[in-house]
Amino acid sequence: MGRLAERTAVRLALFALLALALVWTFLPSAAWFNEFRDAQVLALHERAAVDAVRRFGELPLWDPWYCGGIYGLGEPQSRFASPPFLLSLLFGVERAELLVVFLFTVVGMEGTYRWIRLRVNDSTAALRIAPVFALSGHFAVAYFRGWTNFFGFELVPFILYGITLAARGRTSGIVVGAIAFAVMVGFGGTFAAPLVAVAAVIEAARALSEQPPSRRLRALAMLAALASFMLAASAVRLLPLAETLAAQPRIMAGTPGHAPKKLLFFLIKSLATKDSDAADPGSFYVGAAFLALVALGGSDRKSIKPLVVVVVFLWLAAGYARKPALFALLRELPVFSALRYPERFLWLAILYASEPAANALAKLPRLGDGKRWRIGANVVLSLAVVLTIGSEIQTFASINKERELGVVAVARREDFRQARGNRWLAAHYDGIGAGSLSCWETHPVTMSPKLRGDLLAEEYVVDPGVGHAKRVSWSPNQIVVRASMASAGRLMVNQNWHPGWRASVGTVVSDDGLLAVDLPPGERDVTISFRPRSALAGGAVTAAALAALVLLGLSARRGRSPFRRGAVVRTAALVLAPWAVLGVFVAGWTEPRYPPAPMKNANGTPALVVAPAPDATKLGAQFELPIVVDAARLNGPDHLSNVTLDVYLRRTGALPRTTGVFVHVERREGQEPIPETEDPKEKPKDFFNADHQVVGGSFYLSDAPLGYVVQDAFGVHVGKAARGTYDVWLAFGHVSGRRGRAKVVAPGKGVVDDNRVRIGTFFVR
Repeated sequence: MGRLAERTAVRLALFALLALALVWTFLPSAAWFNEFRDAQVLALHERAAVDAVRRFGELPLWDPWYCGGIYGLGEPQSRFASPPFLLSLLFGVERAELLVVFLFTVVGMEGTYRWIRLRVNDSTAALRIAPVFALSGHFAVAYFRGWTNFFGFELVPFILYGITLAARGRTSGIVVGAIAFAVMVGFGGTFAAPLVAVAAVIEAARALSEQPPSRRLRALAMLAALASFMLAASAVRLLPLAETLAAQPRIMAGTPGHAPKKLLFFLIKSLATKDSDAADPGSFYVGAAFLALVALGGSDRKSIKPLVVVVVFLWLAAGYARKPALFALLRELPVFSALRYPERFLWLAILYASEPAANALAKLPRLGDGKRWRIGANVVLSLAVVLTIGSEIQTFASINKERELGVVAVARREDFRQARGNRWLAAHYDGIGAGSLSCWETHPVTMSPKLRGDLLAEEYVVDPGVGHAKRVSWSPNQIVVRASMASAGRLMVNQNWHPGWRASVGTVVSDDGLLAVDLPPGERDVTISFRPRSALAGGAVTAAALAALVLLGLSARRGRSPFRRGAVVRTAALVLAPWAVLGVFVAGWTEPRYPPAPMKNANGTPALVVAPAPDATKLGAQFELPIVVDAARLNGPDHLSNVTLDVYLRRTGALPRTTGVFVHVERREGQEPIPETEDPKEKPKDFFNADHQVVGGSFYLSDAPLGYVVQDAFGVHVGKAARGTYDVWLAFGHVSGRRGRAKVVAPGKGVVDDNRVRIGTFFVR
C-alpha cells in the first residue's frame, strides 16, 4: 500500500468514527419506525419498492399502496433508483435508514475534503473543516422528519469536485461528477437537483476562469461532456420524473423570505423541537465558531471567490425579503419554478464557506513568529472546529430523543384491496395489504374520482349483466383476471390509469382516470401489465451512459486525454451514444401521452366555464393589469362558519406569474365596538383574508387561457369573527403585496375602495 492509499484509509477511518459517533445514540432504536407525518409517505415509497422486489420478484415500477396507485419511479420523493436501495432489501427499511445516514455522512466528509483540497494546499486544514458541512443542522432536521432522501445532498461536494477536475482536463472528473449526480437524483434528490444545478453552473464558471486562455476551449468541451453524462446517467430517474411532473406539475406559490437575523439564527441557534416538529432556528446549525473561522479566512486573497459565492447563496436564501430578490428571478425559470424554501440555499453557502474556513486554519498559524505561536494558534483553531463538530453531533443526539417512534405491524391479507386510508398513518397500510386513498404528495396526484375503498372486488365488470370477473393473481406490476363476457364490455380495475398499462386482450382505457380494459366477448384470462416506456427508455439511456463512462475511464487510465487530437470523434461518439439510444425509443414511441393536468378548483368544480353562474352578481370591473372581473357569488357563513366564494374573471393580456389575488374580509365600520376579552388571543376578529396566487391549487392565473372565463372557487373560515356586517373586497397585484395594488380603471357595477372591488357582503350573528 502506497503512502497516498494509507493516508486515504486513515482519513476514511477518522470520518467513519465521526459518523459512528453521530449514529451511536440511534442504535437502540434502529429497528423502530419514525412516526413523523412526512416519514409516513417517504417510508411507504421505500417499503413498496422493497415489497415489489422481495415478495413479488418485480422491478418497483408501480406503487399501488398509495393515492390509488402511482408511478413509483416517477415519484419525486422515492429513493430506490440508487445503490443504497440494496441496504433496504438486505436489512429492511428501518435498519437500512441508519446505515444510509452513516454511509452518506462519510461520503459527505470525504467529498468535502477532496473538493477543498483542490484549492487549499494544507491537507490538515481540509481534514479538520470537512466534517462541518456533512454534519450540519439540516441533516439532523432531515433525520428527525424522516427525510432520508435529503442525505443524498451529501454527494454535492463530489459533484463539484468532478466539475473542477473535468475543467482541469481530468477524465476522472467526468466519471465522478456524473455518477455522484445520478446517485443523488436516484436517491430522491430530485428537489435538491435545481439547487445543485445553480451550484454546478457557478462551480463550472469558477473552474473555467482558473484555466489559462489556451486551455479554456478544452475545458468547455470537458464540462459539456460532463453535463451530458450527468443527465444521461440519471435518465432512468429523470425521464419518469419528467413524465410525472409534466402531467401533474408541482405548483409553488407565495413569496417566502428571511431577514438577515433569521438567516443567522438558522446557522447558530441550538436546534430544538416545537409542536412536534423541528423549529426554524438552528435548522442549518454550524455554530458561531465556524462563522468566525470563515470571517478570519476572508483576509486571504484565495478566499475572495468562494466568499462571493457564499454571498450569492445568502442572497438566494433570503428569498423575497431582499430587493431585488434573486430567488424571485430564479423562480421565473421553468426548471426552478417549483422551488419552495429559499433557506435551503444555506446548505450551499455552508459548503462554499468551508473553503475560507480551511484557509483560516492553514494561514493564521503561519502569520506569527515562533514555534510556540504556531502551536498555540493551531490548538485554538482546532478546538474551535472540535467544538463545532461536537455541537453538531450533539444536535443529532438531542433531536433524536424527540422523535416519535413506533412499529409497523405486518398482518397482510392475501388479497390486495384499496381502503379509504389515513395519510398520517400511510406507512402502515402496506403491512395490512391495503392501499391508502388518502393522498398527501408533494405534487397534485391525479386521482380518479371513481376510486373506492369499499369494493367487494378490486376488479369488476361495469355491467354485471354483460359478464363477470375474478382475480387469478396479483402483483404491483401485473394483474391477471379471468373475465367471462357474454358481450363486449368494460373491465374496471380499482387503481389509477397510467399510459404505461398494457393488456394481453382488449384495449386499455382511462375511465375518468380509472384503469379499465375494453374486452370482446368470451371467457379468457386477461393479463394487465405495467410497462412504462419512460422507464424502459430511461434504463437503456442510463445503461448506455454507464458503458460509455467505463470506456472513457479505461481510455484515461492509458494516459489518453478524451479531447486530444485524433480522439475527438471517438469521445464525441461516446458522449452522444446514450442520446442516440433515446432517439431510437422516441422514434418508435407508441405509448399515449398522459393527458394535461385538469384545470379545476379545490372543491372539484371546473376552473374554466362558458359564463358566470346565473345567480352571480354582475360586476364588469377592469383593472390596470389585464384582468376583468365579470361577476362574483358569495354563500354563507354556513353552520361551520365557512364562507364560500366564486369569482368569475378573464385574463385579457399577458400577466406576470407573480400576480396574486388579494381577498380581504373586513368588518364594516360604524358598528358596535368589539367587546374586549381578558385574553387578547380570544378577542373576536374583524379582518380575514383569502389571498392566493394559484387557482384551486391547479394553475397560476398567468397560465389561464386568454379570454376564457375562469371560475376561481375558494373559501374563508370566519369562526372567530365578531358580530356584525362584513364586506368582501377583491384586488390584484404582486403576490408579495409590497408593490401596492393594481388600479381599478373601470369599476363597472362594483363598489371600489382603495383599488379593491367589493364582491359580496354577509352578516355574522
